[in-house]
Amino acid sequence: MAALKDIARHLQALVDIDPVAAIQGARQIDLACDGAERVNRMGLRAAILVDAGQEAGDREAVEEAVKLLRELHATFPVASVSYNLANALTSVVGYPPHDAGWLDHMERTRDTRLEARQLFASVAVDDKVTRELRTQAWTNLANQLSQTWRLGEAHDARLAALRIDPTNGVAAGSAARDLLWLDGLGGCAPTTRTEAALLARVAAKNRARIEEFAGISAARHLTALAAEVGEAQDRKPHADPFVRWVEQERLTLAPTVELVEPSLGHIDWLMLPGILEREEAAPARPPPVYAMFNLLKADFVLARDLAWRATTQEWPRTARFADTLDYARYNPETSALVLAHRSALDLLDKVAVLANHYFELGEDAERVHFRTLWRVKKPASDGTKALKPSVEAAVRAGALALLGLVELAADYDTGWRQPQRDLRNAGTHRFVVLHDEHGERGARDAPEIERHSVSTFEREVMQALRVARSAIQALVFAIRQRETALRREIKGVVGTLHVPDHAWVRGEE
Repeated sequence: MAALKDIARHLQALVDIDPVAAIQGARQIDLACDGAERVNRMGLRAAILVDAGQEAGDREAVEEAVKLLRELHATFPVASVSYNLANALTSVVGYPPHDAGWLDHMERTRDTRLEARQLFASVAVDDKVTRELRTQAWTNLANQLSQTWRLGEAHDARLAALRIDPTNGVAAGSAARDLLWLDGLGGCAPTTRTEAALLARVAAKNRARIEEFAGISAARHLTALAAEVGEAQDRKPHADPFVRWVEQERLTLAPTVELVEPSLGHIDWLMLPGILEREEAAPARPPPVYAMFNLLKADFVLARDLAWRATTQEWPRTARFADTLDYARYNPETSALVLAHRSALDLLDKVAVLANHYFELGEDAERVHFRTLWRVKKPASDGTKALKPSVEAAVRAGALALLGLVELAADYDTGWRQPQRDLRNAGTHRFVVLHDEHGERGARDAPEIERHSVSTFEREVMQALRVARSAIQALVFAIRQRETALRREIKGVVGTLHVPDHAWVRGEE
């Protein structure tokens, strides 16, 4: 038999010119061998079946690849196999339709997509994996997130891909495209187009990389954005170190994940849209959803401020501690970090409470939890849980972004966000001890204690804040979608109540 590398070169060339022949060639690869040779041949057969199956529209070939990759992954759960399995799973799922069948497709494929997201994420965060594989994993994860309107998380993932590989034109162009789309909806700051222009410029400079990863058609589309958006204006660094930090970490609470616009006067200007009154003869005051959102927003700002102070300032030393001889840190700053992490993720339950109230999902407010709000409690015969009828009705009525919260809850429960939940539970119910770099390795173990280096935990805090920020953004987007749909249903004149600025009413500015 010819050398495997020669077979690989021949079949890969066939994928583009004759995918059917490539599939036939892949199936002829002899797997009657043992050890590393069999692993390599299985990997090649699966890779060709995925690529050629996509090109030929042959679902059976792709499903055959998934079966091979699952067998490989069970024995060799290495990053390259995880990545290829995730790609195969997304190929089986295909692209969602842009019509009334969208929700049915997303529900039918939800477990497969949940697994794919988890696999992509495992590769993306593994610093032992090659740069090329990690940046592609972040990019592919972003594409999966954007399909369910998890736009904030998708943008974060693309920026992560660009930090690993600044020449990743697919990540840059996709991020620019989504920013321009959001800007077209209205309500964004001028910096939205500024950032879109910066990202589009990166895509235009790296057209060859886009062709390599996504093909000629994608390269043509993504590089054309640079001409559409024009040149980006130079921006001076922010004088305020806190504002610089918020922009760098992408923690501003705005309609999109965007640069900070100094002319606005505030860095957290995400607001609810106009809300149509649900109650007859209601008093001339804003409905309760405004109070809920104000507190949600204020709690996020406080959690972020705790993180800022904990990482940049030394707090008063009013207590003495016994040293545990393991380079642990016992001070208000480290406790504030743990509290900031917990406070950020606690906001998810409040997002669920607000969603339950606004969308009239019918749950008792005291029993609402982010992980369990969205689906029925009793599983079907196949073990899956359907959307609650009230949630499904809200999505079908126009609040498509609500499904993003449903799937974030799944990721937070059993998917790639679960480690964040586990860490939050440790900080709430047990003890999280933070150490100088690698100091935790020499500490004495106890089941009541979870140990991390300070630098690692700081990254976890930033991730928790971004998760909370994205959930709030998705909630507001879902409300906006629903209000837009409701206004289409109303005939006649709609009266309005002006909701003034809180600080202005209280004379604070």
